[in-house]
Amino acid sequence: MHPIRMTIRAQIMIAFIVTFAFMAGIIAVNYGYIRRLSRSMQLFEVAGELNSTLLEMRRYEKNYFLYRQEFNYEENVTYTNRLAMILQREKEALVEAIGRENYGKALKYVEEYSTKMIQLREASCEVGECAPLESLIRGIGHNLLLLADEFLATERRDIDRLLVQMTPLPLIGFLMLVLLSGFVLFFIGEKVIRPLARITRESEAVAQGAFQRITPYGDAKNEIHHLVSAINRMMEELEKRQEQLIQSRKIASIGTLTAGIAHEINNPVNNISLILESLVEDGDAMDTDERRGLYQEAMDQADRTSEIVKNLLEFSRASHPRLEDVDPSEVVEKTGRLLRNEMELRKIRFTKEIQPGLPKIRMDKDGLQQVLLNLFMNAIQAMESDGELKARVGMSDTPGEIRIDVVDTGPGIPPEIIEQIFDPFFTTKKEGVGTGLGLSVSYNIIKKNGGRIELESQPGQGARFSIFLPLTGAPFNGE
Repeated sequence: MHPIRMTIRAQIMIAFIVTFAFMAGIIAVNYGYIRRLSRSMQLFEVAGELNSTLLEMRRYEKNYFLYRQEFNYEENVTYTNRLAMILQREKEALVEAIGRENYGKALKYVEEYSTKMIQLREASCEVGECAPLESLIRGIGHNLLLLADEFLATERRDIDRLLVQMTPLPLIGFLMLVLLSGFVLFFIGEKVIRPLARITRESEAVAQGAFQRITPYGDAKNEIHHLVSAINRMMEELEKRQEQLIQSRKIASIGTLTAGIAHEINNPVNNISLILESLVEDGDAMDTDERRGLYQEAMDQADRTSEIVKNLLEFSRASHPRLEDVDPSEVVEKTGRLLRNEMELRKIRFTKEIQPGLPKIRMDKDGLQQVLLNLFMNAIQAMESDGELKARVGMSDTPGEIRIDVVDTGPGIPPEIIEQIFDPFFTTKKEGVGTGLGLSVSYNIIKKNGGRIELESQPGQGARFSIFLPLTGAPFNGE
């Protein structure tokens, strides 16, 4: 059988209903004991009243036996009538407490006692004649007192028993409430707080650009499961938008490169044209080695053109991020070649400082090239002409990281805008020159690959962007 699946809201409601039912049960038990104790206290008061009435009745009885005063007889009759009234008034309670048989005996004793007292009053009671009657009255009064004492003792025992039973109830109720509250808190913590904390933690990684799916939590009816599914769908959409943004940035970069690329392609094409023209006009007069040399030169120029177009197509092609072992110096070299003509046109010197024996890094190669292209283009546009662009690749001071520095000799970045430099759509370029997305995209790409970007700059002293990336794999021994 499949387990019953419920929403968290339903589970929490059930937990609170169980808590409420438990508390209601504890209250009901306590109320029952209090009712029974109150009843026993009432019966104890009745027993005390009976006992005290009997004692007063017996006291005036004794006085009447000794002094034969009419006052003592009248008081005895008053307390005898009171005793009869109490027996009639509390019939149900007395029958419940001492039993119907003993209750009948008590009524019989009261009636006999009253009759015998009347006989004693009417008797002449010469010397020794009333002694048997007095003895009989004493016996009846003693029997009544025994019944009253038994009633009083019974109620006292019931009260003591109830108090003993009630004593641990508050402690038991408190302990059970603590356990139930602990269970409810644990349930809420496990079902709500802990999953939300995990979602918050993993969502912070998403905010930094690491679009990693959050593991679904609970069954399909669970609200947390629905929330995680919604966040995962949102991340998928964000990742798609990120890829589209990167691709649009590539297209914008291609537009900037078009003039330089066209000029660079035009040179080898012109050379090929001149070579072919020479072969057409003077080919018959050339010896074999000279013609072979011109053919080779034409092939080299064609290969150069093909390489330019290939690099441009590779860069512009949309691709999904793919982790692979990457030689960072190779990516720096390739990006520099892509911008070589742009730097020549602006008379910008490009230099590289690459530490030998660097290990490879595991990341998205196209993403790293996009980041370097953005940084190189920003540096070129900032310097405009007669500047120097330097790329340094080496180990970071932090163990397990490779550091790539992109340094320019441009005007630098004012301190007041450094905090905003990686914000989307923030740019210091002239209108129509930049979109303000290059550094934001670069920041997210590096974050997504587990690294970080730092910026150091002073006005008038250029800027240095430092990329820190975690490394994996064996050392790379080539240039």
